[in-house]
Amino acid sequence: MKIILKEDIKKLGKKGDIVEVSDGQGRNFLIPKNMAIEATSKNVNLLNEQNKATEKKEQESIENAKLLSAKIENTSIHIRAKENNGKLFGSITNAKIAIEFNKLGIRIDKKNIEIKNQITQIGSHKIRIKLYKNFYIDKIIDITSEAN
Repeated sequence: MKIILKEDIKKLGKKGDIVEVSDGQGRNFLIPKNMAIEATSKNVNLLNEQNKATEKKEQESIENAKLLSAKIENTSIHIRAKENNGKLFGSITNAKIAIEFNKLGIRIDKKNIEIKNQITQIGSHKIRIKLYKNFYIDKIIDITSEAN
């Protein structure tokens, strides 16, 4: 019996896969527990339509990430902070950086900003921003003294 999985199942496959199982396993376990549906031509066509819609949405998200990447490349971030002899009072956090981006009209969630080494000194520092699943961009931010 061929079935379409509605969720990931160990040793069978991932959601959306069409797999061959024994009639008993399909009719008595997977289908009644709403873990799978029978792979009729109608259900396979529905699955194909869903896959196309998902793929289209994925492409749109990637395009949006590329546009955001270009916008970030064309901006420069300067954060003013209190300091003493080049050392900051406190540190620059990803939340502070997200606020600076928001001031420039670029919406970035603080969870998507990665700071490799804690920013505790005046100068240029490299951060990494996650724009989409595996789409990252590196950006240099400048930290200056409030007295300047």
